[in-house]
This record gives sequence, structure tokens and C-alpha cells, in this order.
Amino acid sequence: MAIDTYAPCPGGTGKKIKFCCSDLVGDLEQIDRLMEGDQITAALDQVKRLEEKHPGRACLMATRTKLELATKQLAAAARTSRGFLEAFPENPLALGHAAISEALEGRIQQAAGLFDKAREAAAVVGREAGGEGPDASTQLVRIAATLVQAAAQSGHVGFGQGLVDWIGDLGLGSEDERRMLAAIVASSGVPAALRTRMPLEEAEGDESWRPDFETALKHARGWRLSKALTAFSILKGVAGSSRPLHANLAVICEMLARPVEASESWLAVARLPDTSADDAIEATGRAVALETEANPERSPLIRFVSRIGPLAVPAGEEGATEIGLLEDKLRHDSHGEPAAIDRSAWVSRNAAPPRSAWRIYDDGDPARLLASLLIFGRQTDREPEAVLQGFGPDVELAVAIVEPLCGCRFAAADEAATMPGVTPTNWLLGSQFRMALPTTPPAPPAAGEPAVVDVLMERQRRAALDRFAAVWPTTPLPELLGKTPRQAVAEPEGCRRVEAMLAEGEATARRGAAAGTWAAVRESLGLPTPSPVDATEPLGEVRPLRWHRLTMSALPIEQLRGVFVTALDAGFDSAAERAAESLVARADATPADRWEALGALAERAESSVRRLELIGQLRGIAKELKVSEGMLDVAELRVRMQRGDEPEASRLLQRLQRDHGRDRQVLQALAEVLMEAGVDLGAVAGRAAAGGGAAAAATTPAAAGRLWTPGSGERASGGDKKTIWTPGS
Repeated sequence: MAIDTYAPCPGGTGKKIKFCCSDLVGDLEQIDRLMEGDQITAALDQVKRLEEKHPGRACLMATRTKLELATKQLAAAARTSRGFLEAFPENPLALGHAAISEALEGRIQQAAGLFDKAREAAAVVGREAGGEGPDASTQLVRIAATLVQAAAQSGHVGFGQGLVDWIGDLGLGSEDERRMLAAIVASSGVPAALRTRMPLEEAEGDESWRPDFETALKHARGWRLSKALTAFSILKGVAGSSRPLHANLAVICEMLARPVEASESWLAVARLPDTSADDAIEATGRAVALETEANPERSPLIRFVSRIGPLAVPAGEEGATEIGLLEDKLRHDSHGEPAAIDRSAWVSRNAAPPRSAWRIYDDGDPARLLASLLIFGRQTDREPEAVLQGFGPDVELAVAIVEPLCGCRFAAADEAATMPGVTPTNWLLGSQFRMALPTTPPAPPAAGEPAVVDVLMERQRRAALDRFAAVWPTTPLPELLGKTPRQAVAEPEGCRRVEAMLAEGEATARRGAAAGTWAAVRESLGLPTPSPVDATEPLGEVRPLRWHRLTMSALPIEQLRGVFVTALDAGFDSAAERAAESLVARADATPADRWEALGALAERAESSVRRLELIGQLRGIAKELKVSEGMLDVAELRVRMQRGDEPEASRLLQRLQRDHGRDRQVLQALAEVLMEAGVDLGAVAGRAAAGGGAAAAATTPAAAGRLWTPGSGERASGGDKKTIWTPGS
């Protein structure tokens, strides 16, 4: 395409092309055509040739860096961007490209500092070019978008959110682009403590340092963050007791990817005598999350480990027989349970799969899953061996169980130090237990009665939560700097750290039983139950981490609706569930409100009985709203199949065929449900092509009835893969 010679130079100089690089217009047009034709390598080669003839030209250096990044030549891009920055140290694009290079090397703090300089340089260039206020080129916005992704991947939430806020504040990019970048940050696993966007605070009073504070605040609001950080930091000597000072320092440090300094500032806020108890707890929670951002591997973590034990068996058939006897011993031992092996996954990475795999449980009631045991026979490059895998404390317990069974001694694998780890809290919350499955197919439960699956899942949940409540208070935690919760509550800051963890657990608990467990832990530690929060406008007055404590029945309907939607989107599940229940009960709620609220409750329902009850209520509202019940039929079908209720499942399948056979969304959802139940859809389609009908074939007992249940000795028609009847398995 033809280049407008009065357009800004693509090298970020701030000059018009006519007055900067008019001799390269034809070449730049050719490069543009190559890029539009997706001939990126050819465009890069052309730029390199031009640089030999015209060294030190900003437009060529900027274009070369961009093309090297596009072709994944990261080392070359880093070299080019360094040269670009050395030649043009005040050029916003040079600074922006250098920021990307730093981010790709994992140096996010340096990237944040460079981009802050780029943003300020762009504003200067804009003013010199006659613009009014801050200016940023399209290329700088694209650089910011790249940095948002780098920040999300590296867990630097404040930096990524700050970039999104800057783009939105200046009205840069399209609305869709801004939403996409916000979604990238939100989907990166943001800790609950960091999901609240903290505003910059005004100073109060007439202290002598107030003018300097206002100057620093002006820098911050003008997105000159490094200058603001310096100006605020200077004031710590004279305004050390000012909450706005420390809060603003924390916010700016978050946006500059300085989690350590941000954490220290939030802890300073929490220590101030005029900070309320709730604010101090939430500031401490934010500090704890930022400490983890700065050092995700801080101790103590629970590491995933491997233990290897050589099997002393002879060679040849005699050895294979002995391993078979060992497997038979494991099969009949109360601690062992056979596990499926995905052999294709091993073969795909050129590794020989094990002969067999086993789950190893402890002696509890119910028995807790400790580790996986892999049995390898003799191979060309390895002797027969047994491998235990799991989290360190569990594997140590499993070793004592398995060594007598296998007749070997287990030693740590060499790669143990590099294995991933989780926090003790997540390790405890992830406990799994063996359920006592019925040996004969259970009869379908009567209407309103729990199914066997409900009983088993409730027992699993209760066992995990009871263990958590018993063990967590005496477990050393990285969030408590290696102390246990019971030790930490003995001193003020440690107590605030424990309170912050409890508040986050209560606010994000997806199930009512889990929220109750956090409350039980609080009581066992001797901590008071937080008081309810009364507010008429919580969306503006109350932090989201406290929304689960709101008196929902007293809220105006608009505020209740806002709390429900926002809490649901942000992952504050306790508040979302309580708001949904209140919406359903409110006489002034619209049918649309109740539809959304019941849908959220149905998704979170802990039993099939409750889920069917909620689906029934949704059907009544569907008629009122005059919307299709197809997706409700599919949702109910899933529940009926989980309960083993074949007559009702067949009835629903027939209705789906009759009433929704042309609804693509419903058919896709139906296919997912049938696949979960083990129906071989390929076989169904084949029978339909031979003269049946796809929907009709799916309703036959051979295809969709005869659900596999423990001990029935049957399998669904989808090959040898067992599909169990519990949700999420």
C-alpha cells in the first residue's frame, strides 16, 4: 500500500516520514507489501539489505526488531533492540522493543521499567509534534499487548493490569482488544487477594509534605510511574505514618512489577494504627500474594517426588513369572488397586510403558490415596524396577507399605530436586480417598432420595475436608514464613496472615461444606467469626473479599444483581452463591434474574437431588421467558444417567430427538453427555447410516442404556476404556 509521507515515521522519531526518511518510502512500501502477503522472512531479508546501505536508521531498526520477534528469532531481536536503544535512547519504540526483549528473558521488572520510560517518551514525542496530552503510537499499544501476555504468563498481575488500565485510560485500541487483554490477565490464575483493583489515594490534612505528595500523585495519574515511585519514596522519611503514601507506593510497585517492594508497602499499611481490622487483613493478604509472586518456589512446598526400587528377579520367563506373582500380591492386598495406563502417552515420547500401574492407599477409613506405583519389567536399557510417585510426605508413607510387598528398597530419583511442588494448603485440599463401591448394580433411587453417587461423593468431600481441618492448623506454610497457623496466631502480623488466608478460603469456597470447614478451622484457632457487613451500596463501598459477609436480603435489587454477577465472574463463589439464593427468593427479582441465579446454583449443587430440584425451577422460568428447554433436557439427562435412572433417561432422549433434533448447540451438548456415559457415537452413526436414525439408535439399550456401574461386569460400547458413573471422573 502507498505510504502517506505526512504520517509519523515508523521508527518512533516523532517526525513525519517526509522529513525523516523520505528516501526510503519506496523500500518501506515494498516491506509493507511483503508483510501484508505474510512473507515475513522475505521482508526481514529486505530490511537487512537496506540496513547495510542505510545504517543507523530508526525506521529500519524498529522494523527489523519487529520482524525478528515475529519470526521467533529472539536472540537476534534482543541484539537489534539493544543497538536500537543505544542509538536512540529516548525513542519510545526503542524502549518498547527493549522491554519486550527483557520480558522474553524473564526479566519482568526491567521490562516494566523500560515500558514506563517508553510511555513517557511517547508523551514527550506527542507534545513536541503538536499533540495535546499523552500520545502513543499503534505500535506502542501492540508492544503493551505483548507485555500483558508476558505478565500474565509470569504471574505479575499488577503489571499486566496496569497496562490494561493505561490502554483503557487513554482510549487506545478497540473495545474488543481491551476486553481481550483484560481477559488474558483475568484467566492467568489471579490470587483472590489481588483481584480487587486498588485505586490511588488522596492525602488528607494540611501537612507540610502535602504539595510534594500531590506532585507525586500527578505523576502517577499521568502514567509516569517511575517518577511517581521516586517522589513518593522520598516522602517516607516525613510521612511514614500516612496510609495514602504507603498504599500508593504499593499500587505503583505492583504496576512496575516490583512485588517485594509492593508487599512491604502493604504490610506497612496493615501496621498503621488507623487501619481498620478488615483493611489490615486484606492488605496483609495482598502482601502474602505478592510475596508468592516474587518467589513462587518459596519454602516450605510439598514436592512431587519419585522413589525407585530395583526388583530382584531372574532373567527370562522365570523373572516374568515372578513379576506376575508380585502383581497378583498387589491385587489382593488391601493397600493396592489397579490403575489404567495410557500406553500411547509413553510411546509418543519414546518411552517403554510400565507392565502395570497401581494406586497405593493407607489404612484409613476411608483409605487415603498416597501414591502411584509403576511396575517395569526387564528392558534393553533398564533392569526390572518399581517406581513410586506422588507428593513427598505421602510417598514416604507409601514406601513403608510397598517395600515389604515388593521385596525391595526404594531410593530417591536423581531429578527429585527439579520436580514441581504445591503449597501445603493445596496439597491438603487435594486429598483423595478410596470409596467403597457397591459390588452389585444399585437400584435407581426413588425421587427425592440421594443416589449412590451422591453418597460416595459426599463421603469423599467430607473425608478431604475433615483431614484438612485436622492437619492444616499444625502444618508449616510458606505464606506464614514457615510457621504453622497455630504458631502464627500468637503474634499480630502472623495472626493477620492467618486471618487473610481464612478470609480468602471462605470467600472463594465453591461449595458450602468447604466454607464451613474454613469456619471450623477459624474456631479451632480461637479466632473470632467476622461480623456481617451491612451496606446499601456494596459495589462501591465494600471490598469483594467481604461480599460473602453481606446481609444480602437488605440490598437494593440493583446492588444485589451487581454483586451476584461480579462475584460470579471474579471467582468469589461464596458471595455469588449467597447472592443467587437471595435473588431467587426476592419478589422484586425479574425472571431473567432468577434464571441466571438458578443456573449458577444448579452448577454448584452438591447432590443430584438438589440439581434436579433446581432444573425443575428453571423449567418453570423457561416457560415464562419463552426460551427453549433443550439445554435443560441435556442437563437433566446427565443427572439421570449419573443416578442410573434409565426410564427417565430414555424419556429425555426421546424428547430431545423429537423437539430439539435440529438445534446444533443442544446436539453438541448431548454428544458430550453421551460420550461421558461411554456411548460410542461412531458406532451409533454407523448403525444410523445402515438404516436406523442417529437419535433413535442413541436411545436403544445397547447404545445408551445399560450404564456401567461398579461390579456389573459390563462396559459401554466405546472399547476397553472404562467410563465410571461419577461426575468428573
